[in-house]
Amino acid sequence: MKKEYDHKKIEKKWQKEWAKKKIYQTKNPPSHKATAGQGKFYILDMFPYVSGEGIHVGHPKGYIATDVVSRKKRMQGFNVLHPMGFDSFGLPTENYAIKTKTNPVVSVAKNIARFKKQLEIIGFDYDWSREVNTSDPKFYKWTQWIFLKLLERGFAYESNEPVNWCPRDMTILANEDVEDGKCERCGAVVEKKPIRQWVLKITDYADRLLADLDALDWPESIKESQRNWIGRSEGIMYKQKVKDLGIKIEAYDSIPQTFMAQTFCVIAPEHPLVKKLIKRTKYEEPVLDFVEKFKQRKIKKGFETEKEIEGIFTGRYVDNPFGTGDLPVWIATFVIADYGTGIVNSSVHDERDFAFAKKYNIPLREVVEPLVVRSEGLDKARESEPFIERNAVVCIIKHWSENKFLCHSVKNTDWRGFVVGGVEDGEDPVETGIREITEETGYKNIKFVKQLGGVVHSKFWQDIKKQNRFAHFTPLYFKLQNNEQGEIEQKQKDFYDMHWVSEKEVLDFVSREDMKVIWKRYLGINQPIIKNGILTEPVEFKGREWGEVREDIIDYIVKKGFGYRKVTYKLHDWVFSRQRYWGEPIPVLRDGTKVIPVKEKDLPVKLPKVKSYKPTGTAESPLANVPNWINVKVGQKVLRRESNTMPQWAGSSWYYLRYMDPDNNKALVDKNIEKYWNEVDLYVGGAEHATRHLIYARFWHKFLYDIGVVVNKEPFKKLQHVGLIIASDGRKMSKRFGNIINPDSIVSTYGADTLRLYEMFMGPFDQSVSWSTDSLMGPRRFIERVWKIGHKIASPEKISSRFTLPGVPGGTYATQKSSPASLAKLLHKTIKKVSEDIDSMRFNTAVSSLMILLNEMEKSGVSLEDLKKFLQILSPFAPHITEELWSMLGEKKSVHLSSWPEYDKEKIKDDEVKIVVQINGKVRAEIMVQADENEESVKKKSLANEVIARHTAGKEIKKFIYIKNRLINIVM
Repeated sequence: MKKEYDHKKIEKKWQKEWAKKKIYQTKNPPSHKATAGQGKFYILDMFPYVSGEGIHVGHPKGYIATDVVSRKKRMQGFNVLHPMGFDSFGLPTENYAIKTKTNPVVSVAKNIARFKKQLEIIGFDYDWSREVNTSDPKFYKWTQWIFLKLLERGFAYESNEPVNWCPRDMTILANEDVEDGKCERCGAVVEKKPIRQWVLKITDYADRLLADLDALDWPESIKESQRNWIGRSEGIMYKQKVKDLGIKIEAYDSIPQTFMAQTFCVIAPEHPLVKKLIKRTKYEEPVLDFVEKFKQRKIKKGFETEKEIEGIFTGRYVDNPFGTGDLPVWIATFVIADYGTGIVNSSVHDERDFAFAKKYNIPLREVVEPLVVRSEGLDKARESEPFIERNAVVCIIKHWSENKFLCHSVKNTDWRGFVVGGVEDGEDPVETGIREITEETGYKNIKFVKQLGGVVHSKFWQDIKKQNRFAHFTPLYFKLQNNEQGEIEQKQKDFYDMHWVSEKEVLDFVSREDMKVIWKRYLGINQPIIKNGILTEPVEFKGREWGEVREDIIDYIVKKGFGYRKVTYKLHDWVFSRQRYWGEPIPVLRDGTKVIPVKEKDLPVKLPKVKSYKPTGTAESPLANVPNWINVKVGQKVLRRESNTMPQWAGSSWYYLRYMDPDNNKALVDKNIEKYWNEVDLYVGGAEHATRHLIYARFWHKFLYDIGVVVNKEPFKKLQHVGLIIASDGRKMSKRFGNIINPDSIVSTYGADTLRLYEMFMGPFDQSVSWSTDSLMGPRRFIERVWKIGHKIASPEKISSRFTLPGVPGGTYATQKSSPASLAKLLHKTIKKVSEDIDSMRFNTAVSSLMILLNEMEKSGVSLEDLKKFLQILSPFAPHITEELWSMLGEKKSVHLSSWPEYDKEKIKDDEVKIVVQINGKVRAEIMVQADENEESVKKKSLANEVIARHTAGKEIKKFIYIKNRLINIVM
């Protein structure tokens, strides 16, 4: 009897059948309302950019995951929308057109056909009737419509400000397209050029983009990436003048508490003011040389602005209205020209400013003393209770002959530090230190060496006094002259242990941050105070805490007329022009300097055919060289079209809406249909899109919400990012590395179901994993075993009457009316687990549980009905083999249209459960008891355990804490 599973034949057969019957085609409900008892579920992949290379095995991972979820949701009765389309405008396609002299329209069509074929052979349940393509005029008509609406409401404007220019791609780049000064796509060093460009006011939505992140069910890492990219900062903008030049400048400060500490001013190397500062001075040549070398260094691999602390003095000073001396102006490589004003006043209280000042010997002045709030241990501060202030000393005591230091530890606690004591009224801190050392250590000959900087403040719980303390520690350094030592009072001995600790071990020995700060001062380790402290200047704010004084200081500076309140964003308005051919034409006409929007009835403005796609290297695209397109006669006038095109990100900023209503010629999307489908319930794609696509899409969606096109403020309810599948050599799959694995060959050799199972089984979905072709054999063997057990159950009559499968003879097969109780229990547990794992996107553990269930089915046998349930929960992962066996078992309707099985709550209950037995919270044993066994019986069994009996012998048991079916804690 031939039993081999012919995946090629079966997978092709069912893919053809599904397409013919359109079982995955989603209907918009009648009257655009959900039918009774049927909810909607919109699940979406980030659509692919169609390159000539097609997809490799890493690409389908996310697609398979959404396919698994969508199939389950459909079987659970949801009206599922799971579409697919293609992002096709942009530089890769255009550069290919230039290289091959091929019309991009032709290459896009060819590439889409290839992509679709690759996707179709994997067996996805996409509704291809809703396919979109961003370079299709029927689609980009509505991209142009959105631009016109943005223009109409003042959110699109023209600018001639210096912008990012890529000399290799010869086009403007948005800030989001620049990484460490280089073009994100091609790696060329970006230049700043003043070019006319269209810009979208995304910054007007910055606060909403930030505020609405909190409610989204997105990975926190993605939300944090967006927060950092938007980079909202509230601070002060100082108004200053450059001495001897009279040039007015503005310098932004996000930490106004430290305004009295400012001792120098830094400016970005590429700031346009640099040349004015140094013109006709002795600094001109060295500064220009420094700036040029900096630009060249940016080209090199591994350059990171964040790690740069190089600089050069300009010879200029800016006035300082706070009376602490004029500030020298330095060029610093860590300052970014287009962040804030590109000019920053600097102080000791910023980490990079501090490092820069130390490197170039710039004077520093501290105006903030450190504040440590103890947050762990017995002395953890109790914020709900008042603090009692106390002046105190911390004494670092050096051995008389060795490089060791006298440290203390408090008995029965984790506190380890130095000799500490309160300063009494009328007492000098040094006197206090000598008194405390004598009392607590007995040593007599004590020499004061020096004070270690200013006061260190600390908030903590003083357990002896049972009160919060706000201590103001004066750090003192002493050295013992010899080992002469008197008697120590018993109460001191009972409270402290003394330790002589070597210098290199002290930092690890002390257990509290305030003690570590003081020890680092002794070592000479410079520590800028960055986030917490007590102000010492100006006198109006002396003694106040860093966090509470911020707003008062801003008010003080504004009232004095030294600056004004300012909210800045790292996010800049979206530069929307590209000087390239292959993009959506911007739908405006020009009458001299006047901009005239194209009428909606004249959309789309289509791209013309051109002789050359090669960029001009100017502010115009190749479209400017097509006279019969660029010039438009309107009445008696000849107007000129905008020759710039939109960036690649335009279409992807709204494409998810078009899937809802792809054939609508009258509107971007019908209002009732959009109201029904609403937001995307689950959006799956790469984390690399956190700061471009996902921000742009949220911006456009909020704008569309404001003008009444959509009913929800956010486009994507839940976001899940996909971990990469990297090559077996540990590198990202790339044509350059020659390590690409083509899924077509994997499907041909092992089958689509094997590929699907393998990619879901490889590891946690959001983590990167390495590809291993050898590991495909495990899922393949699993598929073959499923095939084998299906044949054992299927009746030969049904097989022979409905199919002509070679090698499957007539005869009878043993079929069980019911599965063994143990298997039935495992089946229902597996139904529950697979259901929960799919919902939680824990696909690897779902596949693992299916494998465990198959093992038991092979051992004990399985009934026909239970086999069907197994096929149903396997079907989202392996749709082809399950459809084939489902049909062979006599089912006429597709398994993918059947109802998802429910688990029986009674059957998943265990007869026995494992109870963890603790003593005083520490695990000591485990015992087995009957499920739901009464508490008294569990107590007796736990005490009868040999280990527990030994630990409790002769001791008083105060109480038992029992958590049913899980844990018992014996408190003694």
